[in-house]
Amino acid sequence: MFDFQFISIIIILGFSLAAWTADLLKIGYGKHLSHYMKLTLPPKIGWILYECPNLIWFVYFLSDIRFDINRLPILLFVTHYFNRVIIYPLRLSPLARPIPIEVVASAILFTTCNGYIQISTHLNRDLQFQFNDYLRILVGILIFIYGMTSNIKCDNILRSLKKENSNEYKIPHGNLFELVSSGHYLGEIIEWFGYFLVSGQWSGFLFFFSTLSILSARAISTHKWYKNKFDNYPKKRKAIIPFIL
Repeated sequence: MFDFQFISIIIILGFSLAAWTADLLKIGYGKHLSHYMKLTLPPKIGWILYECPNLIWFVYFLSDIRFDINRLPILLFVTHYFNRVIIYPLRLSPLARPIPIEVVASAILFTTCNGYIQISTHLNRDLQFQFNDYLRILVGILIFIYGMTSNIKCDNILRSLKKENSNEYKIPHGNLFELVSSGHYLGEIIEWFGYFLVSGQWSGFLFFFSTLSILSARAISTHKWYKNKFDNYPKKRKAIIPFIL
């Protein structure tokens, strides 16, 4: 019998490992733009396409969702992807680079699998919470909010560097960029760690782990790119984990 959940877990773990081969395979987007098929999509369309499966799963399961504290992870998940599918693409710079079709296709596969797991595993859970659980959830919510707001602020910083009619890259400063080269990625990692705390389930950890692995791999490549491009790049700035990596 076909087990979509099991297959999805394998695919997500596969992406978590494959992210570390992106430099070797020469597949990337943005400042790491490279591709094999020579087909690209406009950035706004690409972003919407590969993030929207998360919201499609929410709509699919909507009639079965009871909105209570057990479903709080779903609310956080949908809040993030409402920003990613609706708000973020509309605010992309006109100078944003196109996205290779293979990147879009692979991202659609990931978000289809992960969106299904995150919504379905929190759909029918009926946990009885103790005081420690409420404390964990509260801390998780605060961490999620901090991570999401930091992610958005760092995205705004990057957007502000893309001035009209200018394709020149600049060193980002402010917020988490003072600590790491990919402040927007660090914000998202923090965000999904908070989500995991609120979730308290294996599915929440799976998403946090995959985010940590995929974004860390890309952040390390970005850090090397910045250091090679700018002689005056801040020497104390790390790639993704402040003061460590």
